[in-house]
Amino acid sequence: MHDTQSQTESLLDVVKGIDAKIIMLPEFQRDFRWELDQTYDLFDSLNRDIFIGTLIYGKPSFGMTLREIDRRPRRGKGSNAPLDTHDYSTEQITKLGQTQNFRLVLDGQQRITSIYRAITGLDTVYILLKEDLDKASLGELTLEQMVAEVSGEQSRSSISVKLSDAYQAEVNNLEDEDLTEIFAKSHFAQSQLKDVDIDTRRQAERLYRRATRKLIDLYKQQKLIAYYLLDMSLDKFCVFFERSNSRGIKLDFVDILAAKLYHGFNLRKKIEEFESESHFKLNREIIVRSISYIVATQRGGQVKIDRKYILENLEAKDFDKYWDDVCRLYTDSLQYFANQHYVLSQDWMPSENMIIPVMMLLRQIGSFDQMNEEQRQFLEWWYWTSLMANRYSSASNETIIFDSGILSQVAQGERITARGFFNRMRPLVTEPGDLFSYTKKSSAIYRGILNLLGYASQGLKDWNSTQTIDVTMRLEDHHIYPRAYITGGPDLADIEREEAEQLVDCVVNRTLIPKLLNIQVGKKAPTEYLSELQKNQNSKLAECLPSHLLPADMITDETWNSLFKLFLDERAQAIYTLIENYTSGRTVEMIARHGSQAEEQEVLEVTGKPRLKDMISSGRVRVGERVYTRKQPTCFATIIDGETVEYEGERILINTWGQKMTGWPSISIYQSVLLERNGQPLEKLRY
Repeated sequence: MHDTQSQTESLLDVVKGIDAKIIMLPEFQRDFRWELDQTYDLFDSLNRDIFIGTLIYGKPSFGMTLREIDRRPRRGKGSNAPLDTHDYSTEQITKLGQTQNFRLVLDGQQRITSIYRAITGLDTVYILLKEDLDKASLGELTLEQMVAEVSGEQSRSSISVKLSDAYQAEVNNLEDEDLTEIFAKSHFAQSQLKDVDIDTRRQAERLYRRATRKLIDLYKQQKLIAYYLLDMSLDKFCVFFERSNSRGIKLDFVDILAAKLYHGFNLRKKIEEFESESHFKLNREIIVRSISYIVATQRGGQVKIDRKYILENLEAKDFDKYWDDVCRLYTDSLQYFANQHYVLSQDWMPSENMIIPVMMLLRQIGSFDQMNEEQRQFLEWWYWTSLMANRYSSASNETIIFDSGILSQVAQGERITARGFFNRMRPLVTEPGDLFSYTKKSSAIYRGILNLLGYASQGLKDWNSTQTIDVTMRLEDHHIYPRAYITGGPDLADIEREEAEQLVDCVVNRTLIPKLLNIQVGKKAPTEYLSELQKNQNSKLAECLPSHLLPADMITDETWNSLFKLFLDERAQAIYTLIENYTSGRTVEMIARHGSQAEEQEVLEVTGKPRLKDMISSGRVRVGERVYTRKQPTCFATIIDGETVEYEGERILINTWGQKMTGWPSISIYQSVLLERNGQPLEKLRY
């Protein structure tokens, strides 16, 4: 990005640039929304020399569809007419930028459109002069000293000057007599000057002309509008809009792509058509990246699905060719995941990007009905293991490309040729206690665990009705022991209150249920709200709880209300067993079935690594040692046992302390926590 020094221009420069079509908008920019009151305030600020903010223009170096400034009437006939658009190639835009100062409005559309509409008369705007102006000192007065207010209507008691009349006077070189003729038609002249003497009339005419000329001077003032002119590459153009949009309107590279394809393929319209016909919400980026993957693989060379490649290489013909097929793959893959209970709700999908490799598998086999049992088992293992390994949390484009190739090979009955694939498939959850560190719903592992409960039981049961939870339901991650109950100070027999409050938000104490039920629970003890639910709403509630990995006797056995730690430990072990069954417990089998000959001969370590308690038992770490994190190297905690540390006088889980110190929602303490005595992470002492 170059030439970012602030520059200035006049209001007339803005109007001329818009008329000459050298100031335009990206096609995807939101519509003009300002009300007339905002236009009045804008011109009041300009008249009073109050800063109205800096405009940002961009000089693009790539082709796309642009649109003109909104000239439509605010209401009535033509107000809903399509905006005029123009399709420019890279060569055309580059040439216009070099020869005519062609630029796009990146920030300031509302201001620049208001200025244009008011000055050219598309919107009616007047300046109303003060009624008690000193005629003797008129030549010394500034426009600010002359103007009482900016309005959309003429005044009958004071002289009014229409902004567009001043503009016409300038562009048409109107003489004094022309301005006098315009003034004669004003409300003030016709109502207040009918019976006055000639001197009074002439004074009023001079005042009108003086105000008009000063308004023209305002239009010509070169330093009135401040702006930055950014020389932007395509990638920086995308980042600008992703990071600088206001009013909560999200724009991303797909919007820019839609503008690029506009005249050859109406991407926005196709998205609307899909969403009107399907009960699934469309993730636009998944469709676009899937098309990019297919196109890139067929063109040969390095496969890419990043936004730079997409914006620079995909064309309308690619979308014409693949859009319908890719949308079908998307819908069929989501439907399969819903039918097989991989996902409980589209909103609760752990990682939507994981659907792309599944779509590529489906593209090879034709339909899920054609998938054999070995392929089904591999898909099952790949999905849950990838989630528990958190493989899609970062650098997901590379992972999508890599896994799409893997699943395509499996779909074709081929051995996996990519070296190191199976070594990447290592779950981060290696023992039940690890589950206590997952507390954030933004975590793919947190979401994955909740969905895994539904998959293992082939559908979670709705506590309200005993029916299987539907993929379209609005679900909430409900606290089994409500947070308000735990923080309210119940008599817990097996855990200190402080530790209970630290653990209450962990995924072990959560399950997915419909939102309305979640609201009804409040701060009641588990047995209390469950027994009320069984009595008042669902007599078969006991049949629902096992699908959520909950003991059915929680409905009747009140001792559960005080055994929070026992509940957590037992449920954590049950969840961990599920994770093992679908991930690391199947890895050796998957290598034998699908791995290359070289990898078949390797022994893959699938046993768990030593934990902190093991390291304490073996003497590699000692109770009382101090630890710290790289982010907070001067904030020390003292190891108390294999699970907890003391920090600032408080006993706290080492995972919770580590998260607090690093700011990350989930961490590996072995990588992130360092021993003071050797300056090394705990991981260095595990072997």
